[in-house]
Amino acid sequence: MQNKSGFSTIIAILMTAFLTILSAGILNLFVVENRINHFLSDGISAYMSAEGALEYTLLKSSNHREGFSDSITDSDLEYRLLENSSSLAKKTTISSVLRAADLSYTGTIAQGGFEIIPLFYDDGSRIQNTAKNPNKNTSNIIKTSTFIVTQDGDMNWNIIGNDSDGKTYGIAGTGSLMKSFGNTPSANIQQGFEKRMDMDIMTAGMKSITIFLNSYENNYLILSNTSANPTKYHISSPNGFALPVRSIAASSTVGKSKQNIDFLENRSRLFDILKYSVFN
Repeated sequence: MQNKSGFSTIIAILMTAFLTILSAGILNLFVVENRINHFLSDGISAYMSAEGALEYTLLKSSNHREGFSDSITDSDLEYRLLENSSSLAKKTTISSVLRAADLSYTGTIAQGGFEIIPLFYDDGSRIQNTAKNPNKNTSNIIKTSTFIVTQDGDMNWNIIGNDSDGKTYGIAGTGSLMKSFGNTPSANIQQGFEKRMDMDIMTAGMKSITIFLNSYENNYLILSNTSANPTKYHISSPNGFALPVRSIAASSTVGKSKQNIDFLENRSRLFDILKYSVFN
């Protein structure tokens, strides 16, 4: 009887140990599953916040002119608008950076391709630490009064602009390897051809790029690659200019989950018809 009692005790101890281990395993699986669910939930919340930041930045941009750049960080009150209700109980950071203007830019134009660069940019008006006013009619247009372009192949260029009555004018020229153009002292070519009407006959004259930029508003530089290969070019200006490609980097962190959304847009395609603006 004692042997049976001892054996039963051992069985009971083993069963208790097994059930304890099984319960601990189930509890551990539950904890891991719960963590995964929380992480996935945070990931969804972070993505929603990042997407909201991207859409809000696009809305701000649509209310401004070309070259409008902006930055929203957690030091700005605007990021509070972008938080969703599911993330309010956790540490949340949201940011968005819109880059659409610069002092210098390097690009490559495919054979037969073109790029359009607005020779101005919308500086907007800052209302917070870094963020700018999102509303319409808050633009601050900065003109590009000086620029220079260098390239490693043959290229045609054209600058068009409007007068106070909205009438369009243009000058055109060519650029080649080692022949920079613009209106800086170091530019090899500082003037372009313009059309002139004399007794109803169109003739071509020369006009300084500086005079043209100072005379007209809403100036656009159109670059066309006429070489047999892709052409790389570089443009710089101490005043700045709108970029032909704008980028938005939106990011959100909820808890330990972080989501990033990058957006690129070729703005030249929006002004596709301008590529035909040789002697407007």
